[in-house]
Amino acid sequence: MVKFIHAADLHLDSPFKGLTDLSADILQQVKDSTFISLEAIVSQAIEQSVDFVLFSGDIYDLEDRSIKAQLMFQKQMERLNDAAISAFVIHGNHDFVAKKADHLSLPGNVKVFSEQIETLYIETKSNETVAVSGFSYYKKWIEERKIQAYPVKDKKSDYHVGMLHGYAEGQQNVHARYAPFSLSELREKNYDYWALGHIHARQQLTDNPPVYYSGNTQGRHRNETGEKGVLLVSLSPTDKEVSFIPTAPIIWENLRLDVSQAKNLEETLKLTRDKLDMIQFKRVIIHLTLEVSDELPSRTLDKLKQKEFRDILQSGDANQFVYLSRIKVTIRKASDGSNSLSEMYPDGWRKAVDTLKSKEGFKDVTKELLQAPPFSDGLDEPTEDYLSELVDDAVELIEYDISLNEGV
Repeated sequence: MVKFIHAADLHLDSPFKGLTDLSADILQQVKDSTFISLEAIVSQAIEQSVDFVLFSGDIYDLEDRSIKAQLMFQKQMERLNDAAISAFVIHGNHDFVAKKADHLSLPGNVKVFSEQIETLYIETKSNETVAVSGFSYYKKWIEERKIQAYPVKDKKSDYHVGMLHGYAEGQQNVHARYAPFSLSELREKNYDYWALGHIHARQQLTDNPPVYYSGNTQGRHRNETGEKGVLLVSLSPTDKEVSFIPTAPIIWENLRLDVSQAKNLEETLKLTRDKLDMIQFKRVIIHLTLEVSDELPSRTLDKLKQKEFRDILQSGDANQFVYLSRIKVTIRKASDGSNSLSEMYPDGWRKAVDTLKSKEGFKDVTKELLQAPPFSDGLDEPTEDYLSELVDDAVELIEYDISLNEGV
């Protein structure tokens, strides 16, 4: 049996923009979270006595890798080396191979794939041979179907594993379509496992063969919610087991609270606090949506929108905290027998939202406005996070069809 860890999208030293009003202690916890997650990955590899660890791209957040990020990765790879555990690394669109003179060296147990598709080999403690195929990005945009150049399974090896940082066709997500591939193309290679990177949501694409995105190892914004970590994989001639190991020290969540039964500010505050106190995570950053009654006075609604209201709901310290990155207030109307667009046309509604959250769809819809002067001269390319948040805000406005300034 061979046992290994599949990790991807560490994004070491991610800047975590937009959290400026955090306390200094908590902000430092957030900034260190990607490093703490890496340390947890290595600790799990040692504890589980794995044969090797796969890092399927975007180890670093930027091609111009910070010294701090490189030193941390170097130190953790040395820990693996001391434990006689190998590591296989491919670089993705964020940390593509470029200024090699600026890169720190890694210990001999780390095998970094070149720009060309290649197959590397390892013999495990139980004398089984594993072939590992992959490649590293040499530029940010890899649009060709690199999967076509992967070799078929090496019959001389006991197991063959593929590493690929790319986009699975047919999947609904907002990530760029780099190094595209289809499941049928993966199956044609007859590998025993595919370790994918690039998509930050953990997911299994197929069981035969096992094809997985491990997801990123630490959420970095409100669209990367829930527990994040790595996959522990065990392969034997008769069985294949894949289990999730959480490694992220900080959890992001989108939380919607119905406090529409509250009739005034005091009741709204109490209900919100009571529900937040029920959260189980030790360190959590929340994008909070409050559903309030349409009977609340407009003055109360105004107070709920103020930063002061969010500040009094913050709690904890660097060891255990609930931090509200944003509070959005929506108004729950008394039922009048009518249905929203999303209720009347659920499939069409979801398709429209997914299309707008893709950069291509967003550009197509907004080209007459945003791609013409004066907007085109001053606006940068929208990030995935900003684009998704913008669409979510538009959805809220349409679904609830009411201004926060309306009221009694």
